Amino acid sequence: MARMATALEFKHNWETERYALLNTRVCDLELRLEETLLYRCIQKLYHEIDRKGLRFKPPYYFSCAGDEWGCPDRVPIIGIPFYLADRRLMRIEAEMGYIRYTRKDLLLLLRHEAGHAVNYAYRLYREPEWSAIFGDFNAKYPLNFRYKFNPYSKSYVKSLSNPKYYAQAHPDEDFAETFSVWLTPRSNWKKVYSRTPAINKLEYVDQAMKRIARKKPVVNVTYLDSPYDSKTYTLIEYYGRALDRFKAKALGLYDEELRRIFSSAANGHKRAIPAAELIRKNRRFLLETISRWTGARDRVVAPVIGWFDRRCRDLELVQAPGRESRNLASLASLGTTIVMNYIHTGRYISD
Repeated sequence: MARMATALEFKHNWETERYALLNTRVCDLELRLEETLLYRCIQKLYHEIDRKGLRFKPPYYFSCAGDEWGCPDRVPIIGIPFYLADRRLMRIEAEMGYIRYTRKDLLLLLRHEAGHAVNYAYRLYREPEWSAIFGDFNAKYPLNFRYKFNPYSKSYVKSLSNPKYYAQAHPDEDFAETFSVWLTPRSNWKKVYSRTPAINKLEYVDQAMKRIARKKPVVNVTYLDSPYDSKTYTLIEYYGRALDRFKAKALGLYDEELRRIFSSAANGHKRAIPAAELIRKNRRFLLETISRWTGARDRVVAPVIGWFDRRCRDLELVQAPGRESRNLASLASLGTTIVMNYIHTGRYISD
């Protein structure tokens, strides 16, 4: 009878595999896409496109372009962060404190980027009607994605993604968000938006998709922005370039602020809970709140929340009952300060 592997052996095997991965050049990584949630979501996206009768299924590639999703400028292909194409890389991401993508997250992102790809594939943005409905495609993008928005506006579809109100960032994003709502099964957009100005945008998308449904794209893929298989640095060098939060001097930098927000376990209330537990339970709230006030993407905000979690555990800080809302607001404020420092200087900490 075969002996079952122990938990200790699994841990040792993973540590060995992780070490090998981190010392592999990014271009040499053998991604196992078929084993991932991402792969199943891509198939779901293509199924949704089929059901709408569209011939064009946006191709995709794996990118190292600033760790962000996105189509290259006016090129009809979806750029996906390379680490999402392998469960092992996603495990490393999780161990570093990054946010985990759910099925809902991935489908929202894929539908949005598919909207960009369709727009570019058929050059819809050149049509006078497109410009009349969505605005000037050539308008400048807001710096660092910090844009003014009206949360009460009925002229835009309601985004379920993060950052919120993304349709208001730029006409190109407005179209992509509108396409995403149109494509989403059971979105019931005709009823939901029937009494709002946004219905005109959805009806344009509906009519435009019927018009191009069986046509070949007029634009081919001629350029990829920072494909992963062009990167000759190792995975550990990639993380070293992307993060400065692991530097020793970063630890303890905001300990006094955390102590002002929370209490120490030694002096805590007998019904107090660990502060780290409060942070984990409210991770999504903190992520969305800080992102909303700073305009930063998840990948910028998530390491800060992971850092709060770690320091609260190291300092054995606790949350007294009855102060949860106040302390979460204070923590969000501190996180906003740190993220704004990153936006202005490119670093989470000052030299």
